[in-house]
Amino acid sequence: MTSDTAPGGGSTAAVLDAHPVDAAAGIQTKDQLVNHLLQAAAVELQTIPMYLYAMYSIGGQGTSRWNPGMSAQRLVRSVVIEEMLHLCLVRNILVALGEGDRVTFYSEDFIPDYPEYMLHRHPPLLLHIGPCTKEIVRDVFMEFERPHPSPAEDLPPKGQYSTIGEFYKSIIGGLERLDGSQALWGAPRPELQYVAAYWNKDGGGEPICVHDLKTAKTALKMIVNQGEGADPGRPSVPIDPVNPKPGLDELPHYTKFQRIAEGIEPIGPVWKVPTDPKEFQYADDKAATAINDLFNAVYCYVLHVIDVLYKTPGTTVVVGRDSPRYGLERAFISTMQGLLANIAEIMMSRPLEFGPLAEGRTGEDVQIGPTFEYVELPESGRKQHLIDLCDKAVPHFRQLGGDNSVRWLMDKMPDV
Repeated sequence: MTSDTAPGGGSTAAVLDAHPVDAAAGIQTKDQLVNHLLQAAAVELQTIPMYLYAMYSIGGQGTSRWNPGMSAQRLVRSVVIEEMLHLCLVRNILVALGEGDRVTFYSEDFIPDYPEYMLHRHPPLLLHIGPCTKEIVRDVFMEFERPHPSPAEDLPPKGQYSTIGEFYKSIIGGLERLDGSQALWGAPRPELQYVAAYWNKDGGGEPICVHDLKTAKTALKMIVNQGEGADPGRPSVPIDPVNPKPGLDELPHYTKFQRIAEGIEPIGPVWKVPTDPKEFQYADDKAATAINDLFNAVYCYVLHVIDVLYKTPGTTVVVGRDSPRYGLERAFISTMQGLLANIAEIMMSRPLEFGPLAEGRTGEDVQIGPTFEYVELPESGRKQHLIDLCDKAVPHFRQLGGDNSVRWLMDKMPDV
């Protein structure tokens, strides 16, 4: 895998620079193990904006992106949900190792900044957020999830990996090596792990509470199997990897993307959104700036909610009483489905009117694409901050207001 940074630098590259990984040396210490897991979480987060942007870009009939039609859109959504699961499974392992405080998802040094290179991947793979096309699915998404190592003539340099599977295999080897020599699982803190509020209509898996080597390996194998597949000779993987049942299978991410790239699963109409848009490119368009500011704030709020969730014990969940933990779990899901997806749908259906991306167009409108950039949320009053941004955007996008709208749902979000 590579240590190259993205053109102009990328925020995830800071994780790599601060915590170099040496594949040749393997994992010999707990610090090396934790470092690999931190970088695994960063790799998983790199996928989520890429896949969400592609999913959002597929046009619809005014229905939520979280309840898509058939074919490519549905497949990509199922992958996104599983990537969110993988992100939390890695963090569960860190919590079980007593290192849960070492990772913060809502961090300028952790949130990806596209274009940037995939962490720990040889040969280098430049990642983009862009409209869903067969080309980006084949050249970026499939390459990200690929199960095949580099050919013999292009073996990775010393200290690098060829696939995500190789990277996770190294982590499993480190866990096995250290399990008997160090007290890794002395305080697994199951009450702080993410183990509930998971649903994937077109995919599989479920959160796993990690407390020993066996459960940690189960979590890691689920990540690899759902991504690149368990066996190149078998096209599917169990929907329930922990308790597999004959006939209840799904396709791994690599194969799902392959079906899209080959046209088996049609993509359908796609909005003409830009590739790797940046906030500054919307500066001349007040409407685009307003809704993109809102989108980025909600995106960062989602990651912040997950961070807070991991610091809120599950012991607060009591049947028949208000529960801070349960409220955060529901807020995480509701924000992804009800806020982020709906804001993206509203903004992508609107053409840019001003600015460099709108100028020089040849007869086709350029739509507004979310930039998925880090923004600084206030230390307190974050909920009100989102509401204020939404109120600024409503005059340009009336769909944000009204009953059962983005603005309506924001009133029900926790102030965390």
